[in-house]
Amino acid sequence: MSCLSADKLTLARANRRVLQDVSLRVTPGEVVALVGPNGAGKSTLLRCLSGELTADAGCCSLDGTALRAFKAHDLARRRAVLPQDADTRFPLMVADVMAMARAPWRRQATPQHNQRAVRAAAAAAGVVELMARDFRRLSGGERQRVQLARVLAQIWDTHWDGQSRYLLLDEPTSSLDVGHQQRLLRVVREVLPMGIGVLAVLHDLNLAAAFADRMYLLAAGRLVTQGAPTAVIQAGPINSAYGAELDVRTDAHSGRPLVLPAGRAPYQSPLSGSS
Repeated sequence: MSCLSADKLTLARANRRVLQDVSLRVTPGEVVALVGPNGAGKSTLLRCLSGELTADAGCCSLDGTALRAFKAHDLARRRAVLPQDADTRFPLMVADVMAMARAPWRRQATPQHNQRAVRAAAAAAGVVELMARDFRRLSGGERQRVQLARVLAQIWDTHWDGQSRYLLLDEPTSSLDVGHQQRLLRVVREVLPMGIGVLAVLHDLNLAAAFADRMYLLAAGRLVTQGAPTAVIQAGPINSAYGAELDVRTDAHSGRPLVLPAGRAPYQSPLSGSS
């Protein structure tokens, strides 16, 4: 079966277990959200699945082949990574930022094909009108949309060969307002039919529950639970993982979980009942 997977990963840094026996799977056509408190190991797991890091034990594979068996340019055509610090301060036009993403394809595709891929990715992400702008002069929301378009362009195949492809997004919505968050994740869902699977590290549990097909909850480098949002977003594991006091309810319209601060007793004024 086509998938990007981690199998029983364990990784230590500075005598600390960052990941402990963690397994995860992403298949084409789905959005998988990776959630958990700060320091849970989410970004480390994403870097292992990208091929950037090698675990001390366990294996990461793409369609059954270990990531370490791929040449760098071959892997770059199958998966693209949007890290937390994807911003750039170089004096580049948006069109140049987009064109750089096609470097892995230069020997496999003609310049015309690469140009078509860039235009298609720009259209999918809604940044066509920004192509002639200086990247440094864009707003935060515009820059993040361009960065999403860039990673889309990296794996975009103008003649889809049936191979699965994957987007790995590390906190793609963290600096965005709620409107830009929703628009970005809608774009992500719209490209799923192209044989793309998405793994996104998200801090906002409600956003993750609204857009993800499946979720993985990590805490202290271990997998706490996984499954559909209704299975993962439950008060017990969420409060335990985050050390928080949260209530989980069901949204009346979507049927998806809704996380709220735990209710408290109504405030009683010290003057109430006084004569």
